[in-house]
Amino acid sequence: MAIPLGVADGILYVVLVLIALFTKNRKFIYIAAVTGTALTVAGYFLSPQGGEMWQVIANRSLGIFTLWMTAALCHVQHSHSEKMEAVHHELEEKVQQRTGDLIKSKAALERESTYVQLHKDIAVAANETRALKDTLRICLQRICAHAGWPVGHAYLPADQTSNLLEPAKVWSLEDPERFDTFLKISEATPLGPGVGLPGRVFASGKPAWIIDVTKDTNFPRAKLAKDIGVKAGFAFPLLSGERVLGVMEFFSTKAAEPDRDMMEVMEKVGIQLGRAVERQWAEEDIQNSNERLRKLYQRLELVR
Repeated sequence: MAIPLGVADGILYVVLVLIALFTKNRKFIYIAAVTGTALTVAGYFLSPQGGEMWQVIANRSLGIFTLWMTAALCHVQHSHSEKMEAVHHELEEKVQQRTGDLIKSKAALERESTYVQLHKDIAVAANETRALKDTLRICLQRICAHAGWPVGHAYLPADQTSNLLEPAKVWSLEDPERFDTFLKISEATPLGPGVGLPGRVFASGKPAWIIDVTKDTNFPRAKLAKDIGVKAGFAFPLLSGERVLGVMEFFSTKAAEPDRDMMEVMEKVGIQLGRAVERQWAEEDIQNSNERLRKLYQRLELVR
């Protein structure tokens, strides 16, 4: 049994609508449906009559109905696909965001873990019985390794009552030959309160950071050589209460923006090391007192 001409044409035009569905553009679905409808109607006038008039009209109407039903179903399918793509995209974004958050959390946890370990190392070094400069040297090495900075140095007051900072001549150097110029300049440069990086820390009692010491107007050592070999610098005080007992300074070969987390950690480290300096000074006071008593006893023996 032959399919009436109108229905056969409609089925052919349905193929156009289905092809338009694969373009993933809703506009093409309706263009195909309108085109198929126009061609079906045009066929009514151009094709030879193959039966009763009412049959021809009914057949072509059925073809147009089939065409638009297909277009409607394609529209629904297209809308469903768009929603699924939107949901998939949203899920991907959430997964990426969650993954990013997890990576950041892991990095923060690892960094916090290294801070805790640094505190432990500094506490052990500060509490062990050894000369102050040996303690400072070990702590400089630990902090340089933790921060990844190649230069660490300490300044101490000339004496317990002095406001003049003198280089302690205690260093942590990744490459002694490379930083020899800076070492020699530093060891020949005492600093008063507010002068240079150590001086401003000594005056404020707070950590300080210089992005590029060669461009800083208050870093005298940068003016004493054409190339001192360092750029970024940060320093923190060794504290006993509000009293500054010394300053540790660290340098990088590249300019760097301030790291607030590191500065907060170093401020706490400075309190630990301040206790070590205070203990050393107390031991020196005891030794000096004993020495004075010994000399006094010797004079009394001579008088007898």
